[in-house]
Amino acid sequence: MPTWRTETKVCVTCGRQYEARIWTRNGKDGPYETECRECRDKRLNEETRQAALKELEQAKENQRARWYQECGIPALFVDKTFENFNRELQPKAYDIIKGYDGEKSILLLSPDLYGVGKTHLVCALVNHTLKTREPASFSPNSYTVWRRPLPVFFITEPKLLARIRATFNRAEGQGGETDEDIYRRLLSYDLLIIDDVGKVRPRDYSFLQSVYFRMIDDRYTNEAPIILTTNLSLSELEAHIGGACADRLREMCRANIVKMAGESYRKQKPGS
Repeated sequence: MPTWRTETKVCVTCGRQYEARIWTRNGKDGPYETECRECRDKRLNEETRQAALKELEQAKENQRARWYQECGIPALFVDKTFENFNRELQPKAYDIIKGYDGEKSILLLSPDLYGVGKTHLVCALVNHTLKTREPASFSPNSYTVWRRPLPVFFITEPKLLARIRATFNRAEGQGGETDEDIYRRLLSYDLLIIDDVGKVRPRDYSFLQSVYFRMIDDRYTNEAPIILTTNLSLSELEAHIGGACADRLREMCRANIVKMAGESYRKQKPGS
């Protein structure tokens, strides 16, 4: 039958004396702690901290990769940054988008002009946001890892409308996301970017305008910013998304309505 005793030992870490608890079986001493309780607790706490930090770094890497997969940026624009955009061609739009403060809404217009850099700029903002935001952290007063949700989402008008229409065509009981799921998800992002507004010219605007009103009104009432890009003029945009919606958008953007001009970047490319 094992017995135990206490014996004064010297801590291998700090050199101080401590009382070790030693078990004996069949006349032989078993293993015992070679550190005092203070040093042992400190070592175990540090091992726990290092393991948690390693888990956090892996969580950050995984979550950032997931953000890039889900943010909606087309493959053609994944490498677009502020650094590879020529500010001299669109200084006002460049400064407003790069200076985005997390609160303001922005409208970029280039009536009847294409390729002037609207999509490049907003995708540069998405890339900057995903690169600089912390994708995971420890919960307060613990080593529990909290993964932050996607902060910004990019989608074109045609894809948005098609996604919502698809919920109407699904058979009852078939499952999948509903239009309400989509609206809630769109509201959940810190920043929502809708590109190519006006590319869809339906015969009946009731569906399109109902989508925009719900989407913009949700963000208006929740003080959540939105960025729109369009090749329409202000009057054409109002006719496209509806007067009430356009009125809210003007209030949300205030001075951040930028009319862009210039020659298409595509025409400036060699061989184009």
